[in-house]
Amino acid sequence: MTNEKITTMPVKKKQIHLTATLSLPLRLHERAWILTGSRSLSTSLVQQILEVSQDGVVFETENTVYHLTYARRPAEIEVMCA
Repeated sequence: MTNEKITTMPVKKKQIHLTATLSLPLRLHERAWILTGSRSLSTSLVQQILEVSQDGVVFETENTVYHLTYARRPAEIEVMCA
């Protein structure tokens, strides 16, 4: 048997773009709770908060990168990402 170099490829995460609202503050190592239309979504654990603005937030979970545009602008945007 010859020595072979094994290269692992990084797993590319799924990207989801949503117009929605966070129902609870976004926190690392906790699930994000998202309200969109008449349904609510729960994500896997948040690993990174990548971008925060008045219009939305981008965050990465164990499985997915979420690009969330706020359905309505929260009055206390600074509090929503704790």
